Amino acid sequence: MLTPAPAPASAPESAPAPASVPAPGSAAAPAAPLPPPGYPIVHPLKDVRLGEAFPSFAAGEGIYVQDTNGKTYIDGISGLWNVSLGYRHPGIRQAIVDQLDRLPYVNPVDGANPTTLAFAETLLRLTPPALAKVAYTCTGSESVELAIKLIRKFHQLSGRPERTLIAVLDKSYHGTYYGSMSASGIDQEISESYGPRVPGFRFHPVPLGDDGKPAVLEGELLERRLAELERLFEEEEGRLGGIILEPIIGSGGILPLPDRYLRRVRELCDRSGALLAFDEVATGMGRTGRMFAFEHSGAAPDILCLSKGINSGYLPLGATLFSDAIYQAFARAGSHIEHLSTQNGNPIACAAGLATVEALERPGLLAEVTRKGELLRRLLEEALAANPMFLETRGKGLMIGVALTSDRSARALLDPDRLREVVARLRQRGLLVYPIHTPGVTTGFHLFPPLIIEDGEIRKIVQIVARSLGGR
Repeated sequence: MLTPAPAPASAPESAPAPASVPAPGSAAAPAAPLPPPGYPIVHPLKDVRLGEAFPSFAAGEGIYVQDTNGKTYIDGISGLWNVSLGYRHPGIRQAIVDQLDRLPYVNPVDGANPTTLAFAETLLRLTPPALAKVAYTCTGSESVELAIKLIRKFHQLSGRPERTLIAVLDKSYHGTYYGSMSASGIDQEISESYGPRVPGFRFHPVPLGDDGKPAVLEGELLERRLAELERLFEEEEGRLGGIILEPIIGSGGILPLPDRYLRRVRELCDRSGALLAFDEVATGMGRTGRMFAFEHSGAAPDILCLSKGINSGYLPLGATLFSDAIYQAFARAGSHIEHLSTQNGNPIACAAGLATVEALERPGLLAEVTRKGELLRRLLEEALAANPMFLETRGKGLMIGVALTSDRSARALLDPDRLREVVARLRQRGLLVYPIHTPGVTTGFHLFPPLIIEDGEIRKIVQIVARSLGGR
């Protein structure tokens, strides 16, 4: 069990105060702003000046984490959507220790390892027969980076060098490496300032309602979105090398793509010769109630990008699986894949992956993910039904978005400052969530609780949310 930790020592009174900074342009102005005193880390995706006020987490068990002041929180986002089986999982821990005692590292260029090979075989066993090979990575960004390379190199090797264009959705998120950042639709304005970005991406509108907001896509509305998809393939005929999709748009607001939409993408790729890559970094490894989210639609990919829950987030690991057709194109040319990170396929990380799959394949676990997700959504909707700030829930399994609004009738987005207040209030009450803010589309917060969550803990989450938002 988690036990209270002593509060960290406060900074000494003699710590230097920040120096005053002359006005910009004055003769005495420094060449660059001074760093904040005493705090050494720059946090990803945060203003570089921030950090000292962030909680410091020191322990975790099950679905809970504890900060250095002894405060315990429900981790409603599984770390960063990756610690899917919770903290201190005994099977994963033992697998790591055992592999550490055997061999902690193997050169991935010139060597192999029984654990690394076994995990690759396991991943291929879990996926459709069309996927034939595994290339290890360390992160989701890297998995997508490799997918971009594979799409373009495949067509180059197949005598179609002009087919370099890759379609992505305009509210997608695929990572922060140069290629994956350039392929991400949600942060285009931010990534523009890091330009020139990697060229050759076409941003296709994510399928939404006619008002640009999330909607149930069926009937005539779905037909129009499918027609727009077909026009994409017609307009880019001869240039389109592939399309990269999240089966459920994650960071962009938990926007599930309809099964029929995904099946139509598969059909269009087959007809045109384009490759279909699914970015299942967030959705894979049981998160949606199936081992992989594409299984809900039956539309199998040519390339599958994984990370996050691949080993319950215990160590850095990702994988890019690809088809026999792609493998054969490289094999016929006697070509290698120009991609490497030193820690690719680290045996300890792969041992954690094997233990994770063993846990996920326990009878009934994935069915329970579906049931628990439905329970969490139903209880949230009941508790917040009369709350003017609540709009709806979206998602599959334990991948849930709670949409908030400043005006229900107009489906107006919540002001960013107010959204930050909501997230801070939830944290103050002991629940960690991740904000959703997709300009023009949706605002709210994500819930990605560990798959091992119990019904009583689900009810506790709902109580915290309801109290924090002023619901019953």
